[in-house]
Amino acid sequence: MDDETHVLASLQRLLYQDGYQVLSARSAAEGFELLALHPVQVILCDQRMADMSGTEFLDRVKNLYPDTFRIILSGYTDLESILEAINHGAIYRFYTKPWDNKTLRDNIREAFRHYWLVHDLPPD
Repeated sequence: MDDETHVLASLQRLLYQDGYQVLSARSAAEGFELLALHPVQVILCDQRMADMSGTEFLDRVKNLYPDTFRIILSGYTDLESILEAINHGAIYRFYTKPWDNKTLRDNIREAFRHYWLVHDLPPD
């Protein structure tokens, strides 16, 4: 989830090569709608959104969809809100923009592995 179209397109291109089904949302409302319609395992969300901060969105997601792995990707680093979200378990990881493609891909792959292990599922 990111309100910048070019960021969503970049992430889709990056993650497509790993075979993920990528759902894109430009707002919290779109994000909640996608979560209601699709099973989602990993969420990558920008921190600075127009309608709701990424940490607030992911904190709500944690309560509604506790099995998801939630990641913040942002060029804005308000450490206080990020640390609070991490300490409350709303965020699995935090990355800054611009991101390193290899590191981000490796860590998203690890989030999926962790999800499969926790739920005793075979890797997709």
